[in-house]
Amino acid sequence: MSGQLRALKTRIRSVESTRKITRAMEMISAAKLNRYQDMMAKGQAYADNLAKLLARASRSGKLTVSHPFLEPREVKKTALVLITSDMGLCGSYNLELSHRARSVAGERGPGTVLIGIGKFGVRFLQRSNLSFHRTFSDLKAAGIETFLGELRGVLDELYSSGTVDAIDVLYGRCLSKSSYAYALERLLPLERPEAEASEIPGESHAEYIFEPDENTIFTRLIPLFFEAKVRQIFLESFVSEQIARMQAMHMATENASEMIDRLVIQRNKVRQAAITREIIEVVSGARALK
Repeated sequence: MSGQLRALKTRIRSVESTRKITRAMEMISAAKLNRYQDMMAKGQAYADNLAKLLARASRSGKLTVSHPFLEPREVKKTALVLITSDMGLCGSYNLELSHRARSVAGERGPGTVLIGIGKFGVRFLQRSNLSFHRTFSDLKAAGIETFLGELRGVLDELYSSGTVDAIDVLYGRCLSKSSYAYALERLLPLERPEAEASEIPGESHAEYIFEPDENTIFTRLIPLFFEAKVRQIFLESFVSEQIARMQAMHMATENASEMIDRLVIQRNKVRQAAITREIIEVVSGARALK
């Protein structure tokens, strides 16, 4: 009986230690979530204004410049960018994305060019005998711009050289401050900005004067618009990862609390049984002496 009681006490202490860890990780994820959401909101404002600028120029009849990023092609070969996390402990987030990436790659055939972001998805697909054109890992918030520059260069080279005819990205899309969804989105070719930006009520349709010429301006603006879109997708995946991890750690903390409650009840029952047994032995011994 004493051995069982000792084992229960040890297990309770172990679960309590685990609960402290999961609660701390939940708080860390919440802090990171606030920081990444702030970065995402600022980036969204920049991307929206770029889209509105291109849309206003388009409505003025000036968007006549042809750019490779805007020209649709007959899709014969595609690239798939998979964005997962470098760390686990975020529920089914990484596993769900990896399963969907494997399914999409299987449907599109062996010619699909894979680009992996995050260790989990890369390792999962490599175990499924799929190879990557390029992988990125160990990403930190402080190095986002450097990473985005490298990623943009890789995608630009694949698309501009004609290696692929379209580029899709599979990631966690942020829906609100506490929810996300898995999304497969076409990254290149871009939809023309006039189809993405909403009309501004009361806006005049005045002609714009371009300085320098419109060809130079749009040649600079369209890559900036593409870069802003890539940045937003990446930041949304960061936010979704933290939401998933915060929810997973919250559930783990609650499960640990429930387990502790059950173990405490079981410990009390064992302790009560031991006390009852000792009382019976004392009473039986006293009667025997009489």
